[in-house]
Amino acid sequence: MKCFAEIYLKITLLCLYRYVASDIEKCHFGDGKCIAKSTNQFIRRYAKGDAKIGLPSFDNIEVDDITLINSPGPLWISYTLKNQVLKGFENATIISLSGLDREPELNKFEVKLKIPSLVMHGNYELRGRGIIVYTNSSGSTKSDMQNVRITITIKGFIEYRNKKRYLKVYEMAPIFELDRWILSADNLFKENTDLTVLLNRVINERWVEFWNEIESTILPVYTRSFVNLINKFVQAIPYDDMFLPD
Repeated sequence: MKCFAEIYLKITLLCLYRYVASDIEKCHFGDGKCIAKSTNQFIRRYAKGDAKIGLPSFDNIEVDDITLINSPGPLWISYTLKNQVLKGFENATIISLSGLDREPELNKFEVKLKIPSLVMHGNYELRGRGIIVYTNSSGSTKSDMQNVRITITIKGFIEYRNKKRYLKVYEMAPIFELDRWILSADNLFKENTDLTVLLNRVINERWVEFWNEIESTILPVYTRSFVNLINKFVQAIPYDDMFLPD
């Protein structure tokens, strides 16, 4: 599972990659306003990525398969998203950024941003058995998260290698907020189109309840994956090389 992990990774990589792009202004340690401003410039310029500096594209994120619901038993249902692609991160705007100081282990690194719309589309598999309803179906699905706000708090410490300082992340706490979640899936009940329409409508009318159930399950998994991913980057570039000298 890496949907949110990919989002958080790319947020942090944008804040760090901008220091190694020669055409983007570097900032001094702890200058949150400068870092946020130049990171937004970086997003607009490099949304499609840049192979020369090893920067991946930010407008087309592949997402691991996600089992949203899995309730076994006499009455059971399983709903899995597969082959998902996430779009919209290229429109992100950094609102604030703090903590990238000379001694980052003494405080928290926090970044806040907003995204007008995050759209994820792909396929689904639905398996279910109830008292009067049975389904074994698959089809296409689309998920639109609107007016997304993300706050990520990161803790790290400095390691020394070859007389250079490297940042290592050991803890991360994301907060993910949105104004609306719209989910659509076709062919949920192969022989009953009306039931498919009804289920889609119920999910979208009660989206807050569904979202709350899903978020509490997947965020810890995404967070653990992201810690591993971001460490691969920050362990490769000396921390002091990312900033202007004092």
